[in-house]
Amino acid sequence: MIYHSGMRFPRQRALLLVALYGVLSVVFCAALFEHPNRLGVNDWDQHLFYYGAVLKNVVEYGQAPFWNPWYCGGNVLWQNPQVGLLSPVYPLALVVPLQLAMKINIVLHYWVGFIGMHVLLTRVVGLTFVPAVVFLATLVTAAGAPAIHVAVGHSVFLPGFYLPAMLYFLFRAFTTGAIKDALLAAAILALMVFNGGVHILPMALASVGFFAALAAAMTRRVRPLVVTLVFVAAGLAYAAPKLLPVSLFVSDERFWDTRNPTEHPDRMTLEMVTHTYLNPDQSLRTKLDQQRHGWHEYGNYIGPASALLLVAGLFVALWGRGAPDAWLGRALALTAAFLFVLSLGEFSAWAPASLLKHLPLFSSFRIPSRYTIPSLLFGAMALGWVVRGFALDARSRVVQVVAGVLCLAIAAHLISVNRAQFKGVFSVEPFDTTFPWLGGPNDGITTDFESSAYTRTSPMLRALMSDRFFYYCYESLQLVRNSSPEKPLLFTEDEATITGARFTPNRVDFAIVGAATPTRLYLNYNWGPGWTSTAGTVEHPPERIASVMLQPGQTGRYVFSFVPPGLWAGIGIFLAALGLSFVVWRRLLLLR
Repeated sequence: MIYHSGMRFPRQRALLLVALYGVLSVVFCAALFEHPNRLGVNDWDQHLFYYGAVLKNVVEYGQAPFWNPWYCGGNVLWQNPQVGLLSPVYPLALVVPLQLAMKINIVLHYWVGFIGMHVLLTRVVGLTFVPAVVFLATLVTAAGAPAIHVAVGHSVFLPGFYLPAMLYFLFRAFTTGAIKDALLAAAILALMVFNGGVHILPMALASVGFFAALAAAMTRRVRPLVVTLVFVAAGLAYAAPKLLPVSLFVSDERFWDTRNPTEHPDRMTLEMVTHTYLNPDQSLRTKLDQQRHGWHEYGNYIGPASALLLVAGLFVALWGRGAPDAWLGRALALTAAFLFVLSLGEFSAWAPASLLKHLPLFSSFRIPSRYTIPSLLFGAMALGWVVRGFALDARSRVVQVVAGVLCLAIAAHLISVNRAQFKGVFSVEPFDTTFPWLGGPNDGITTDFESSAYTRTSPMLRALMSDRFFYYCYESLQLVRNSSPEKPLLFTEDEATITGARFTPNRVDFAIVGAATPTRLYLNYNWGPGWTSTAGTVEHPPERIASVMLQPGQTGRYVFSFVPPGLWAGIGIFLAALGLSFVVWRRLLLLR
């Protein structure tokens, strides 16, 4: 059904290609290391702060990354969809400063993207002409969209580099019916979620769902649909410990989306499309007519040569005949075209982007232009399918040299232009971003309620590393704010005395000497479901912070503690899915 074996390179040659992709990744990201320890501008303060908060909880306090007391008057951490819980950043940050760990992490993700594309092109598409493989791998991995998102601090787009590896296992499952391949693809999907890539989830599901429907229709087989259902169900189940708490958070009445409403229709004009793909000047200051977002949400430079080859490749794949797997070329081309149309946004009431807004999950995917990322991926695969048909390996030496030089020249051009996005990104003077083992303070923490988060000095990360709460934060997804920056973490209305308060991120221990009358004890965080107390039932009236009513004379030592709602249910779903996966691991879907 799909090429997936027999296209392997000799071991020594494969290792050389892996090394080549490592070199290309380093070259592409070299500007990040011009000042290795400097911090980033734009959204880098926010996203490095996320990683720092996780490390703060785990390393300095020995606690799970459940609650983030360090900004906004208290906010969720585990439940924040943009917070990565599994990332190379964390082990790296134990030996190098956090910002340097992130830069190494970026290089590693580019390397994963290059290798994933190579495997996808050679073992699924069947392409063996190495210069063409390198060009197409570069076209997707070194394209403008990932670079411009990383440049502005959107580390949540790095898991998008896992898409080629995910598609490799999924397409292999389409061919063999092996459940283990579908489960491996599902595990990669879940890894994206755990690495903060919830933004990538709609792209992955829309791409796979559309391709599977086409594959089933064109081959008259039900297997692609069944494999896709197994993949989606397993992927969501594996990611349930993260996804279920996230969904409960964003659907709760206490959730506050601080982003400005998008003006509609949100669509790309012809001028925007041509600038997106063809203009090497992808300045963040670009502003075109009907542009609703910053240019980082549109830019995806590939250049005129790549664009021309892609368009020609799509036409040949759609109307080509004779190949035994002609359906594959057509399905790849149609999927790329569908995703491209989806990226154009709300150009009519019947546009795909307009219709998807009515579906769960996709309704939260606010910016349709981001679909340029998977559109380019499937377009590159379709072009690879077309190039495979020319059998360049069997052509004359002259043809091979000309084709090879052309491919490598275009790849070099892409790297040269798009790597410029990283110049000057990390320009903030460094400060200490190391985390002492179990060295977090338990008292005396102050609140900074004067500084602005909208400065180019990494104010939130700076406050975190100085053991200070940062009140007026930069955060799109937070709890309704009702805590007071001027009051202590614990306080009472009347005469009850609080002593021996001991702070940790997920837990506050304290002793109470009760008063003669009932007394209300307040926890000065924004209220989020998941807080409980051994002192009594936690109450949370509207517009008020959490509190406990102490009985007359109630004396003793108590705690407030936080666990994300839905976590245990999510873990249960994950364990059940894991157990079922072991049972069916070696089974085949005996379906046509």
